[in-house]
Amino acid sequence: MSASVALPAALDQLAIEVPSWAYGNSGTRFKVFSTPGTPRDPYEKIADAAMVHRLTGLAPSVAIHIPWDRVDDPAHLTAYAAEQGVRIGTVNSNTFQDNDYKFGSLTHHDPGVRQKAIDHHFECIDIMHATGSQDLKIWLPDGTNYPGQQDIRARQDRLSLSPQQVYPPRVPRQRVGVC
Repeated sequence: MSASVALPAALDQLAIEVPSWAYGNSGTRFKVFSTPGTPRDPYEKIADAAMVHRLTGLAPSVAIHIPWDRVDDPAHLTAYAAEQGVRIGTVNSNTFQDNDYKFGSLTHHDPGVRQKAIDHHFECIDIMHATGSQDLKIWLPDGTNYPGQQDIRARQDRLSLSPQQVYPPRVPRQRVGVC
């Protein structure tokens, strides 16, 4: 088979997972600009993502972000997504928005803040179970702003411990990624 024939066949298998936040008002680093028709909740984001999939045939799954896409009943959101023709994909954690995470989440020097971040990931894993997702993406915004601001070795040690508390006992057949 020539490359010119194989490439279009391979493209037929292409599937892109779209992030739910792409359908909301994310704005710029200076201001969020509201616009009419912007989704107001996770259900409206799913509906918009489903329309993109219907038009392109390339986006069958939607990555959700917690807490932005938290709903009372994740299984209901999953059923709604299926009715719309898409599925829930990756569950993304958000430990970069809460003021407690100013100096890190899973690497924070305060054990209470680290536990809060670990508990957030447990919630995300519970949502994975409810939605049938197999992927958890840990957004790890645990850098520093200035050289010498934190003890990098201690942060590295804490980083090696925190994900171990999240991953092995709770996620037997699922995948965890870090970005």
